[in-house]
Amino acid sequence: MEVNRKLALIVAAIVLPGGFVILLGAVLLKALKQTAPGRKMFELARKRVPTLQALRDSLFGQGQAA
Repeated sequence: MEVNRKLALIVAAIVLPGGFVILLGAVLLKALKQTAPGRKMFELARKRVPTLQALRDSLFGQGQAA
């Protein structure tokens, strides 16, 4: 399964415009998750996202489902 994911990322980097940037971002995020400061950052982001979504919904209303 891990090999399929890596191959899909590499193919996406070749085919899609901006795919190389996405590939680099994925590699950097994976490396960041493995460090203590990176784990703290992701934990903080998980705590803040519901607050930001509630703020967005109060300002712009609920989004319509597709």
